[in-house]
Amino acid sequence: MLVIQFGDRTVKGYAERSQWPPAEDLDLHGAPPLFRPLGSDAMEKIPLDGVKAIFFVKSFEGKWHDDLRFHDHLPAPECLWVRATFYDGEVIEGLIGNNPTYVVSPGFYMSPIDPEGNNWLIYVLKNKLKNFQILGLRAAPRNMRGLNAMKPAPEEQLTTG
Repeated sequence: MLVIQFGDRTVKGYAERSQWPPAEDLDLHGAPPLFRPLGSDAMEKIPLDGVKAIFFVKSFEGKWHDDLRFHDHLPAPECLWVRATFYDGEVIEGLIGNNPTYVVSPGFYMSPIDPEGNNWLIYVLKNKLKNFQILGLRAAPRNMRGLNAMKPAPEEQLTTG
């Protein structure tokens, strides 16, 4: 059972789990997934270009959450613990800043996890990565202050006056 939200309208229907494509195969230019609208016997394509979200549900009635709570009151973890696999087979794990830099920039800074290693900071070029995984969230260690968008330490900040 699924509910398709188009933003201005909602469509309910059914899809066979075995026929639903993996997430990496769903895009605006590929073959759209199929579903059977509620009250119909015919399969239809889901036009992903107009879809806001597709919800896979347990029932069409839904459940109202009066006590639904988000964690907006908590500070965001400073770091993402990641594993980067390069095309040449090298694999490294490290901490990166929890900010959009690693998504929008051609590369990102990573502090290696290994405290005994020779590297204290690595700049990773994304076009050389075969795979990239987020393993978890962590607070930034004191010796890795460079992770939060390379903010200067207080003693390095210039004062105006």
